[in-house]
Amino acid sequence: TLIKYGVDSIKLNLSGEAITGTGAEETPMSEEEVAMAVKEAKARGKVVAAHARSSESVKQCVRHGIQNIYHASFADEEALDMLEAAKDRHFVAPGLAWLICTARHAGEYGIKPGSAVAMSYERELEMAVETMRKMHRRGIRVLIGGDYGFAWTPQGTNAKDLEYFVEMVGMSPMEAIVAATKYGGQIMGMGNELGMIKEGCLADMLLVDGDPVANVKVLQDKDRLLAIMKDGKFHKRPPVQEQRRRLIA
Repeated sequence: TLIKYGVDSIKLNLSGEAITGTGAEETPMSEEEVAMAVKEAKARGKVVAAHARSSESVKQCVRHGIQNIYHASFADEEALDMLEAAKDRHFVAPGLAWLICTARHAGEYGIKPGSAVAMSYERELEMAVETMRKMHRRGIRVLIGGDYGFAWTPQGTNAKDLEYFVEMVGMSPMEAIVAATKYGGQIMGMGNELGMIKEGCLADMLLVDGDPVANVKVLQDKDRLLAIMKDGKFHKRPPVQEQRRRLIA
C-alpha cells in the first residue's frame, strides 16, 4: 500500500517501544519476515529503514542491508562489530531527544518522571549514550534528528540534538555539525547536492551571529540566525538587506 502511494522509503518495526507497552529489547520479526520485506522494498527501488532499539534488530538491519537504523540503543559488541564492518552502507539516528524528553519532560502529557515508562526511557538513555559514544569512536555515521514533532519534542527544537551530541556523545561541535548537515545529504542519497557548501550543491545556508564551532548552542537561538537560505533563496533575509529592501519599497 505504501509503495502504491509513491513513498521513497519503507520503515520496518523491528523492535519494541516502551510507550506502546512493548519492550525496547524485544525483536518481534523473524529473519524470514525481514528478508522478504527488504526484498520487496528494494525490488521497487525503495530505501529501507528500521525502528531498531534491540541488539538483535540492529543485527537484522546489517544482515539484510537496511540502510537507515533508528535508535540502536541496545546494540551489543557483536552488533557494533557488524556495523563497523559495514559502516559505509549504514546510518544510525538514535533520537536522543525522544528518550530525554519522554523520561523527564512529558509529565503534563501523562508520562510522569519516575513512572515505570519514564524510568524505562531513563535506562535506555543511559545505554544509548554509551552505545553512541562507541559508534562514534568506531567511525560509524551517527546522525542528529528523529522523533521530533511530538508535544514534548516539538518541531523547531531540533538543534538541541547538536548540544546532546557534543555534551553526551562526545563529538566536537564541528563533528556534530557534520552529523547534522553532510550526513543528512548522504542518508537521503543526495550527498552531491545537499549538506555541504561547495560548487554544485544547493545553497542551504545559515548566517549565524556567533561561532557554532566554539559554542554549538548558539544554533538554538533563533534571534542569532540572521539569515536562512534554502535552495539559493532567502527564507529569512539578513537584517541589512531587509532594511535596504524596505527603503527601496
